[in-house]
Amino acid sequence: MEKLIDSKTGNKVKEILEEVRDSVQLVLIRNESDYSEITQQLLTELKELNDKIQVQTYSVTSDEYPYEIEKNLLPAIIILDSEGNDLGVRFYGIPSGHEFSTLLEDIIAVANMKIDAFNEENMKKLYTIDKKMRIRVFVTPTCPYCPKAVYAAHQAALINPNIIGEMIEANEFDQLSFEYGVSSVPHTVIEINENGKWIKKNEFVGAYPEQAFVEEILRAAE
Repeated sequence: MEKLIDSKTGNKVKEILEEVRDSVQLVLIRNESDYSEITQQLLTELKELNDKIQVQTYSVTSDEYPYEIEKNLLPAIIILDSEGNDLGVRFYGIPSGHEFSTLLEDIIAVANMKIDAFNEENMKKLYTIDKKMRIRVFVTPTCPYCPKAVYAAHQAALINPNIIGEMIEANEFDQLSFEYGVSSVPHTVIEINENGKWIKKNEFVGAYPEQAFVEEILRAAE
């Protein structure tokens, strides 16, 4: 099978991942789709480029796993820290195109517990959210503005254990995109869990600057 990461890209990825200090685990929950096959190959090749990256694969139909995911959105990737903690970072769909860089950034952020998307004041504001929240960012691989929005959602999850940050590949999950009225990306939807159900509280389109992004999240939590 032809490699997804060619040698030139692989050398660049190695260089980027030199920043990784601690080990991380990439958990893949997959089905039998071509998308899952490609994602598994991508993560396997990524693991070969840095010995601090581990990959664990589960089949949605035959394996038990302790992670909270949307089973109708596969393949799903979860990034765990060196102690196996689930920090709420989710990728639904192949992290390809511009989103591959987001995956690399997230690996570094989780490995190093690095928060660089928010200043200290905004970190404190996000930490005060006491409701279970998920930030869903719909993207496409060719969108150059989407990585910023996804990374911000994932960083919010690292700050506050009540928050789950999700990348959702809009083309792979076109029915869900239709249900949410996604026509342009990045399209961010913020939901709060009320009595076991996710309720949409806010949404916006575009890669918002830090302050505006935080304000939209806080508005959803009111």
